[in-house]
Amino acid sequence: MVHLRVPFGSSLPIETTMARARTGTMTERGPGRWRLQVTPIADPLTGKRRRVSRTVIGTRAEARQALQRFAVENSAGLVGNSTNTVETLLDAFMATATLAPTTREDWQSLINRHIVPQLGAIPLWRFTARDCDRFYTRLREPGIGPSRVRCAHVILHRAVSQAVRWGWITHNPVAATTRPAVPRVTIRPPTAEQVRAVIGRVEPFDAVFACWLKVAVATGARRGEICALRWSDIDLDLSTVRIERSVSVTKNGGVAFTTTKTGNVRLVTLTTQAIDALAAHRAHTQNQLVGAIGEAAQVFTNDPTGVRPWRPDLATRRWRHHRGAVGLDHVRLHDLHHFVATELLTAGIDVRTVSNRLGHARTSTTLDIYWAWVPAQDRHAAHHLQTVLSDRRHASANSRTDVASAGRANPAR
Repeated sequence: MVHLRVPFGSSLPIETTMARARTGTMTERGPGRWRLQVTPIADPLTGKRRRVSRTVIGTRAEARQALQRFAVENSAGLVGNSTNTVETLLDAFMATATLAPTTREDWQSLINRHIVPQLGAIPLWRFTARDCDRFYTRLREPGIGPSRVRCAHVILHRAVSQAVRWGWITHNPVAATTRPAVPRVTIRPPTAEQVRAVIGRVEPFDAVFACWLKVAVATGARRGEICALRWSDIDLDLSTVRIERSVSVTKNGGVAFTTTKTGNVRLVTLTTQAIDALAAHRAHTQNQLVGAIGEAAQVFTNDPTGVRPWRPDLATRRWRHHRGAVGLDHVRLHDLHHFVATELLTAGIDVRTVSNRLGHARTSTTLDIYWAWVPAQDRHAAHHLQTVLSDRRHASANSRTDVASAGRANPAR
């Protein structure tokens, strides 16, 4: 072992041999007291370099080892050579993230009210999984629901993942946290009799909303997607509707058209009841609009020019107004979406068809939500296996009988 003697007060340069090696120095500030300094990595936000130092107590050999570790940590971005904080990251992330308007508004509210006040000042290089776990625990104390805690986790995970891609940090500590659990919600869709009762209640008072409801239970589409329908999307002759956009409403942005939740366009076949209601609604609308109905005119609108669509919350308010009359105060408008899914799955319609009608990106999503309504085929599976195995057994017995008969007929063999 080679011992290097360093005069008191002098510096010893150390070159690390790790990837992205950085030069470090160690200076003896007193007996057994050493100041370690490393050449910093440029701040990814400002581009500036701020020299970082650390003081250790020990022998020269221990100080040398500490300097090597310090240099490696600096190269990995694990020391405080950056001015980035969690708040800085969240601001940059929200400025570049592609989000639906309602999602953006919801996330920004959660960031402003909870995440930044509790985590915003933490330097990004010091942000740990423990910080996240403690934050989730504190977030639950005021009575914030599990879904909101999970949403905060999703925001942090996506933001820090983006920081890794930008090179602001080398790893994502949020990935090591305990993912907040969200209890599975039991789906309780209305029955067919209840749906018919509500539509029957609505028809005499509000024919347009009754048409809206018939389209909803015929397609399984979300309320924003139905409000966004244009006459050009509907083919009354082929009984189909093309669902390719949605309506969203935010406090700052107002009413806006967005893509569907998955970004996909789907073609759905309509029921006879929905087609008849749409045909009657179109004839009635023709007399209300200024001029002829254009192909770009909205199907559900209170605008004389047919340009502005219904707001989704308008449909919700009308639903709440009528549902109480038939004793369905507990049924939400979104439960019609669940009604379509459960009815089709119970009837044995294949999951892929149901998933497309509901607008799910993957069939696994449909199964995960509505698995309890998929018809049980276990008894059929057992019967099939029994039949197959029985046939093989009989076939084997017949084969052995044939061989034995052949042997008796040809004893010489």
